[in-house]
Formats: sequence, structure tokens, C-alpha cells
Amino acid sequence: MLKKKLIHKVLILSIFFSFCTTNTISDSDNKINNCIELADEIEKIFDVIQIEAYESEIYKTYSYVDATKLDYVYEALRINKIGLNGLDSILTNYEINNLDLQSLINGFYGNFEDSKNANTALEKHLVSIGNNWTIQDEVQWWDENQEYSIKFWRTSDEYRDLLSSKSQNTLTPDPDFVVSDSYPTGVLRKYCGSL
Repeated sequence: MLKKKLIHKVLILSIFFSFCTTNTISDSDNKINNCIELADEIEKIFDVIQIEAYESEIYKTYSYVDATKLDYVYEALRINKIGLNGLDSILTNYEINNLDLQSLINGFYGNFEDSKNANTALEKHLVSIGNNWTIQDEVQWWDENQEYSIKFWRTSDEYRDLLSSKSQNTLTPDPDFVVSDSYPTGVLRKYCGSL
């Protein structure tokens, strides 16, 4: 009887492990393994963020001579979430075999995580003071909370290159650049070899 129970347990465990292994393999098989598609999807997320910032009424009306307010921080967090969710979707749906694109994703993700952390800390502070402070107060807050400074945000050479590739290099910037015909596209395909 004991031997029969042991055989039964071994059979159940082997079926369970067989099922788990099959699911793991099929999940991996379901991921898209296409470098060009992956490059375009990463760039699309970056572009969506740029367009969201361009179209943001809060960003358009925000005065840089006033201290940062909660509405601006909430807008930054909203746009930041779009980026992080997009990158999470890529990590879920794509097989990432290209080291340059992996480094780009890591730099992009780290940068947006650090931005989120900085804005979340700023949000907590603004809520605690009733969203009422001056430029001098803000400068003091950043001085006391330098760990959130953009200079410490994680990034990668590939992500910095993306930022540079999508920036205007002109003395008279076009405010509509991100929706203009001159806005560069397909810049990440270079990591997929010759086209």
C-alpha cells in the first residue's frame, strides 16, 4: 500500500513538472524574436512619451519662474508610468537577444525608475507642506535631497545615444519638432545590423 502511494505521488509530481516545463517553454516560444520589431517598439515608447509631453497642457502652461507644484509632478508621474508600462510590455512580449538593445532598455528603465522615485519623493514633500513653497524652498529641498538629482539617475550609453538622436541640434529650436516631418524615426534599427 505504501509503495502504491509513493508511485502515485511520483506520478503526480512528474505530471506537474512536465506541465510546468511545457508552459515555460511555450511562454518563451510565444515571445517575439525579431530585432527590427523590438527596436521599433522601444523607439515607439520613447516617441509616445515625447508626444505626451509635447501635448501636455500642464507642461505648456508651467512657468519655470515658479516653484514646482503637484500638478506638474503628477503629470511627470503620469508620463513616466506610460514609459515604464511600455517597457514592461516589451520585456513580457519580446525575446531580447541583442546586447545593445538590452543595454538601451536597461538604461531607459533605470532612468525612468529613478525619475519616478524623485517625483514620488517630491510629491510626498509637496503634500506635506500643502503644495505651497517658493523657488528658494525648492532649491533648498533639492540641496537636502541630492540623492534624487538627475545626475544620479541610472542610464546607459545606448539610452543617451537615443536621447541625442531624437534631439534638435539647432540654434532656433522648433517647438513642434516631435510632431514634425524632421523628427527622426527608425534610429534604433542600427543595432540590428545592416538593413
